[in-house]
Amino acid sequence: MRYVAVFFWAIVLGQVAGFIGGALNQQTYNFQMTLIVSIIFAFIFSFIPLMLKDKNSTKKKDA
Repeated sequence: MRYVAVFFWAIVLGQVAGFIGGALNQQTYNFQMTLIVSIIFAFIFSFIPLMLKDKNSTKKKDA
């Protein structure tokens, strides 16, 4: 459920950022391109940290 929320909010906030960024650069708003970029960033920010997690920090250290 956490990843569903991450993707939902990434898409919503990405669309807002794309709309505002397009308006500031005086370009047309492109829904499809903004959606693709939002999904890519949602993937990066949700799954890449899981792959980079240090597996040794979760194990108990022998004393």
